[in-house]
Amino acid sequence: MRFQKAEVSSPASIANFGPGFDSFGLCLASPVDRISISRVDGDEFAVKVEGAQGLTEKAEENTASYAALKLAERCECEHKGFSMTIQKGMKPGSGIGSSAASSVGGAVAMAALLGVRDKRLILEAAAKGEELISGSRHFDNVAAALYGGFTFVSDHASKSIVRIEPPEFEVVVLLPEIEIRTADAREILPKSVPMADAVENLSWAAGMVHSMMKKDLDAIAHHMNDRLAIPYRQGLVPGYASVRESALNAGALAVSIGGSGPAVFAIAREKTDRIQQAMVEALMSSAGLESESFVTKPGTGAKVLSAT
Repeated sequence: MRFQKAEVSSPASIANFGPGFDSFGLCLASPVDRISISRVDGDEFAVKVEGAQGLTEKAEENTASYAALKLAERCECEHKGFSMTIQKGMKPGSGIGSSAASSVGGAVAMAALLGVRDKRLILEAAAKGEELISGSRHFDNVAAALYGGFTFVSDHASKSIVRIEPPEFEVVVLLPEIEIRTADAREILPKSVPMADAVENLSWAAGMVHSMMKKDLDAIAHHMNDRLAIPYRQGLVPGYASVRESALNAGALAVSIGGSGPAVFAIAREKTDRIQQAMVEALMSSAGLESESFVTKPGTGAKVLSAT
């Protein structure tokens, strides 16, 4: 069934999640982008962005509309006229999958209009939206935002995604008042790493997947380590070491960097107010940076709110 108008929500996510560089992702319950799309007469794709500054409203350059366009092209949609409104619930460049949320939201919204239910098609279109911004087509954020829960790419060639329902836990997120471009954060990574580091990460990644399947939060925290990206990227996040130490001392089970940064997140069972305050204060005292922060939980993925 095809519709004239659709509205969707698409959530934030944490890419890499510990040792799973470009593979692991965790969907967050909040914040979310809200995207609405309508069929209109003519051939124009009009885009309006609310809640964020500096994002383009050109259909071929905005991640949400670009992903929607790519899905429409893939499905050979003959209708060309659309109007899209994007209400951003998260700051671009913050490290919690802002561009992925928009890309997934745009693809899911167009899919709702066209009656498309094949999530692989939606995932591919969303990844193209991510590629528009980051310069590479990676699936960690978009898979988590689309499917919800904990996801990992089990085969990059075939784009196979595995979803695991995580246990209940709290996620404390700190967003320093700086921006890190994904393309820049990828550029800083080495082209090769020591064999010992690769082996260590492989062990941690296997342990993380098993821990998620067993819903063992202590084991998840134990495997929240990385030698492929964090050692090279932590210098992009001023005060990271201090924030990490303060969060652990306040009761966090594990701390890491979200995606390309600058987001820093902690997982915990309890004491989230104390952990949140400790992280904010540590960032200010060590780096002199203001920040935003919030507490959330693992989420269930993008949703179609209405289709008429």
